[in-house]
Amino acid sequence: MPELPEVETIVRELKSYLPGRKIKNVTVLWDKTFLNLSPVKIEDQSVQSLGRRGKYILIYLERSVLIVHLRMTGQLLFQQKGSGVIRADHLRVAFNFQDGSALLFNDVRKFGRIYHLQNADEKLQKVGIDAVDPTLTASGFYRMLQSSKMNIKAFLLSQRFVAGMGNIYVDESLFRSKIHPASVSDKIKRSAAKRLFDEMQAVLSFAIEHMGSTISDYRDANGKVGNAQNFFYVYQQQGTPCVTCGNPIKKIKHAGRGTHFCETCQKLYV
Repeated sequence: MPELPEVETIVRELKSYLPGRKIKNVTVLWDKTFLNLSPVKIEDQSVQSLGRRGKYILIYLERSVLIVHLRMTGQLLFQQKGSGVIRADHLRVAFNFQDGSALLFNDVRKFGRIYHLQNADEKLQKVGIDAVDPTLTASGFYRMLQSSKMNIKAFLLSQRFVAGMGNIYVDESLFRSKIHPASVSDKIKRSAAKRLFDEMQAVLSFAIEHMGSTISDYRDANGKVGNAQNFFYVYQQQGTPCVTCGNPIKKIKHAGRGTHFCETCQKLYV
């Protein structure tokens, strides 16, 4: 599933393409993908701006908003007029603009969703603060941890406290901060919480710089792959030597997800 760095990459690219373009019509090829929940007509509205909250892409129109969640295999691709047809073998929705360009939503597994709403709060009111929001501080993050008895992996995956982290970047951040994924959130010491906060920021920033991680289906808005996956320390590295201690990286099922970690280097707080 695309996580914060992948979604941020797509948003940054679409910011150079979409603003000012007027929607001519919407072609829906899979009814469950597009949920039109606004009484406002989407046709003839121009794109005003783009944003992101966690894993959600926000496309602000003149009188309403589109909220896109890519889920497992969603791809949001921009097609310039006259550039040739982008390969989209699993096209679910196409937003056709009056200038002949189009925004295509391709999705193999059909789990992705596009919501047309009056305002973003209708969908995002239960989504926590974005993981790279400049107002999120190490002390604020520590207070969140102190309020929860969830294990730290489940805490970071929940999206209720901090939004945008998924399996890849949670595993990488926990490894780099030397915290075991089964650690109880409110048992993590302040110094370790500060280390985790700093490593989260570093991991996410690095992945954004490298255009995200392509494990299987992720593509940016131009259909290109990311390359952050070439620098993983633990994710999908089970059996390979830990870069710190040399012991093999392990994979277990934890918090309902495949979890990669070093049992030697990562401390358990319980």
